[in-house]
Amino acid sequence: MRYRSLLKVLVFVFSIAFFSNCTKIKGTDIGAGLLPAIDNVITFDTTFEVVASTYLTPDSLFPRLGRDINGNAGQFILGHISNNPQFGKTTASIFLELKPSNYPLYFETVPDSLYLDSAVLCLRWTNTFGDTNALQTINVHRISEKLNSDSAYLTNKSVRYGELIGTKTFAPSVLNDSLFLFRQNLSNQLRIKLNNSFARALLSFDTTGVSPYKSDSLYREFLKGFALVPQTSGSNANALMSFAMSDTATQLRLYYRYTKGGIADTTFKNFIFNNGIPGASANQIVRNYAGSETPVHLGTKPRGDSLVYLQSAPGTYSMLKIPGLDQFKQKKGNVMIHLAQLSMQEVSTPGRRPSIFQTPDFLYVEMFDSTNKKYYPFISDGFINGKFEPLLFGGQRKYFSDNSGQFLSAYNMNLTRYLQGIITRNNPNFQLRLTAPYSLRYEDLFITFALNNLCKGDVVLGGGNHSSKKMKFRVVYSKL
Repeated sequence: MRYRSLLKVLVFVFSIAFFSNCTKIKGTDIGAGLLPAIDNVITFDTTFEVVASTYLTPDSLFPRLGRDINGNAGQFILGHISNNPQFGKTTASIFLELKPSNYPLYFETVPDSLYLDSAVLCLRWTNTFGDTNALQTINVHRISEKLNSDSAYLTNKSVRYGELIGTKTFAPSVLNDSLFLFRQNLSNQLRIKLNNSFARALLSFDTTGVSPYKSDSLYREFLKGFALVPQTSGSNANALMSFAMSDTATQLRLYYRYTKGGIADTTFKNFIFNNGIPGASANQIVRNYAGSETPVHLGTKPRGDSLVYLQSAPGTYSMLKIPGLDQFKQKKGNVMIHLAQLSMQEVSTPGRRPSIFQTPDFLYVEMFDSTNKKYYPFISDGFINGKFEPLLFGGQRKYFSDNSGQFLSAYNMNLTRYLQGIITRNNPNFQLRLTAPYSLRYEDLFITFALNNLCKGDVVLGGGNHSSKKMKFRVVYSKL
């Protein structure tokens, strides 16, 4: 009996040693909910300081908006935020081509028998970030430079435009209203009526000679696209709206009447974004932090900042250091890591407006290799077969109630295997980048995935030296 007990002990000790040194099996395999009892004899719980500083995202790292493998463009942002006390102002403009559904384009009869009703520019609305009741004014201009349909432009792309051909003032709250129009029932659509002089020009051509409707190249010479630009001067607009570019409800619709056999009839033609010859597009997003809380907390703070200002891309980011991990390895030696968790909580600053400006759905952290100037994902902690798994890695927003009864956002990331690699394989203790990204792309690893909607969400977090809501790196480990 005594020998059997001794055998069990030896098997247990061998198993611990095996698992702690194995490169495939790490401490998080047991899960945070199955942590061993912390007895401060074998298993310990400790917390490390996080040194955090906030920076503006450089232009070169702005999101690049192209088409996916199916040829579809994503969701573009339009609108103006005039007063976000924490993060300032944002202005988002959309530039796009809408083309005939086919070439050559024919009307039902000769131009002399065509009669204009109206031309309406339509965009398929998906969601709004900000105050849905504050009025927005959107102006539509003709683009005066050609965009390339095979180019994916950064969100700082500036596009020249000229003639004003339409305008509309509205509250974003009306965008989910149902509309009952000629031969169609619609909802979730922004509709802007264009002026009659432009609409008549669209109706005045046939398909002979050098008509713009004869070919795509001729049409692009006639109309290089539309610029949708929010009015900012004197505006109290305070929201950004998201629109699905490749949706069939994003179109220019030309309504007209014609006479056939002495009988008048009414019909329409659609000019669309995806017509077999892809339309070009760009989404310019301009941030202005002047007068907000953000500028005070920008730049390197040697001992870290008490507050971290994170704004969804294109916005701000934070660089994190956890210097105590180097001393931890030296002092403790080879230990088994059961849990290594980066955690952070929202702080309520004077400019917080939770009923208007929501926090990001996801935050994300990645390693920064300062030698090669590259960012790398936490493959072991957050990916399965090359696919990012947020439930495994964390970063998804959760809510908690603080002492004053406010509901605030909190985020946790699981870096257990990363820390085990530092302990057992002498991996570097990298600096980390914390963001609220639109999408991530690691070209060397052939990994691409999306997280947040463009521009949706911002949050102020407690930094590593905040008085009550510190950013922390918690570690649960066992001696071997």
